[in-house]
This record gives sequence, C-alpha cells and structure tokens, in this order.
Amino acid sequence: MQRRHLLQLAASAALMPSAMAAPSTPRFLHVGTYAPAGQGIYSFAIAADGALAPAGLTPNANSPSWLLAHEGRVYAAEESADQVAVYAPNDAGALQLLHRAPSGGKGPVYLSASAGQLWVAHYGDARFASLPVERDGRLGTAVGWRSCDNDCRPGPTKPLKAPPGSQANSGHDAPHAHAIQLSPDGRWIVGTDLGRDRLLVWPLNADIPAPASAHQLALSAGSGPRHFVFHPQDAGLVYVLQEESSTLSTVALTAAGPQLLDEISVLPAGFAGTNYASDLIVAPGGRHLYALNRLHDSIGVVSLEKPRSPRLLDHHWVHGSYPRSACVARSWMYVCNQRSDQLSHFDLSRPEAPRFTGRQTGVPSPAGACWL
Repeated sequence: MQRRHLLQLAASAALMPSAMAAPSTPRFLHVGTYAPAGQGIYSFAIAADGALAPAGLTPNANSPSWLLAHEGRVYAAEESADQVAVYAPNDAGALQLLHRAPSGGKGPVYLSASAGQLWVAHYGDARFASLPVERDGRLGTAVGWRSCDNDCRPGPTKPLKAPPGSQANSGHDAPHAHAIQLSPDGRWIVGTDLGRDRLLVWPLNADIPAPASAHQLALSAGSGPRHFVFHPQDAGLVYVLQEESSTLSTVALTAAGPQLLDEISVLPAGFAGTNYASDLIVAPGGRHLYALNRLHDSIGVVSLEKPRSPRLLDHHWVHGSYPRSACVARSWMYVCNQRSDQLSHFDLSRPEAPRFTGRQTGVPSPAGACWL
C-alpha cells in the first residue's frame, strides 16, 4: 500500500461507523469448524426466541476457523489452505462460494473489515495482510508485512502473571500474529503478536506498514496477547486479552505510542492451574466485556464503568468444554465449545448477567461464528 492509498483509507475510515448497520432481527448464524471432525460451515436459521434450526452445510475441508460477515458476504479464513473464501448467502441461508484468494501469509486465523479492506492476521508466519474488497465482495491481491524484522525472539514460555501451577505455554516458539483491526477513528492499524508478547500499532497515514514503522508495546512477559476490542465510545482505548496469562490489559493509543494503563486477571480470585483465555467480546450496550476462558470453561464478565481500569464482576459456566469463540446476535450469544462439539445459547437481555437458556446445538469442533 502506498502512502496516498493509506491516506485515502484513513479518510474513508473516519467517515465510516465502527460497525455495519445491521437488520433489526438476525436471520442466519454461520459456524466455521476445524477439520476433520468439522466438515465445513454449518448454517442455522435464528428464531425470534434465539433457537437455531439447521439451514444446511457448506462443505469446506480447509478448516474455515474464523468467519466474518461483511456487507452481505461471509468471509472464511481457511487456516489449513492459506486462503480466504468468500460466500454469498441466499434467502434460505445457504452459502454459495463466490471467490477464493490467497490470504497473504501462512495460517490465517483472524479477519476484520473496514475502509474497503479485508485485514488478515496469520499465525503461521507472523504476517499481517490487507486485501481490497471489490464491489461484489471478491478480494483483490494481498499486500502483507511481517510483525517483526531483525529481533524476532519470542517471549518466555512461562507467563510472568500466570495463576499458580499454570502450565499454559503455547505459542512462544516463534512470532505469531493473532489479530488485526483498524481503529474506529481511522487513525491506527492495530495487531497482536502472541509469540513476542507485543501489541503493534501502525499509523494509518504512514507509508507501507513494516516492522520498523510500528509502535510496539511489550505486554507482560509470556502473556500471549491474542484478541482485542476497542472501547465502544473511545477509539483511543484498547482492551487486549492475553491467552497464556489469562489477563486483560487496558491500553491507551497516543501519538507517542501505545501506553499500558492496567492489567487484571479474567479468572476467579484463588484460581490455580492452567487456563487459556480465548475470545473477547463487547456486550450489548457497550458497558461490559465478555472474556472466554478455556479449561476453566467460563465467560468472565468485565465492567467498563471505569474505562481505564476495568473490573472483573463474575463468571458463568459455558455448559461445554473449551470455548474458543462466541458470536453475539442482538440479545443472544452463541458460544463455540470446541472440544464438546456444541454451541451453548445465552440470553443477553441483561448484559451484565448472561443467562444460559438451556439450549445447545450440536456442531463438530466449532471454531468461530458470524451472523447475517
């Protein structure tokens, strides 16, 4: 991406809302899975009470593990094929393959979309990439860059702030890009490098993104920053969930670079043993966050009453094993329990207290979900 193109992206992003306007009632939920247990993307019609009815299976043997709904299309990161698949849904919820494109790296694990671009994080070779989104949803050629240049040493395998007795140590063998988003105000490209325990921030109006042009924030040693979200009303605040330490860091984005404000555990007081934090979601209303815990198998509810110093409120069992991600569709949340092969349904009519509805939907090795 040349400087002029990035300036155009910055201008268009500043005019865009942070999320696409959505229909008043969710219609279809699409769930990506890991092969070989999962056979592709499983689609469901969403009833008014949040119940799910099967709407078909779209075969895909490439582990479409992360799904993104954007402007009427479904984008799937094909983790084992280094591609992004683009699907067009029909009125019955079935998905038709529209296009496939190389993702710009190895092992794509995260997708976001804004300013006319699809942004991709690659776990396998620590590359970030952007792909132009054409009018019909097809993708142009990827432009990629690495998360590091000369000094790519990974962090320690034992997290400094892990619970007592924790054996969580995945991902610290090499750099691993894990998430990327454009800030809602159009000023920054933000990404995480789990292997090096870094939050990376590039000015959007700079030249081609490169390791040398990034502001880098070293988070707690061995923590493994994974997913992050922006504060719903303040694009200068970022909340970063760390996989190995099971902590949540609050970061301010400033002209001088990202600054760490706070770090709290997303596990109960007194917890001992191993946990891998996974996904981070802004609750309806924007006053709470949901942090998913694998092995503890819980949803940690975090209050944003004080945005610069969030507070952990409580936990809710996911009624399954190894919650990898979750999808919020208006007042419902569907948790992807990877090891127990099901979605657990939660009612979010009280965002501070997600309530298990008693419903579950069988899906083999669910990894990620989106709704249209």
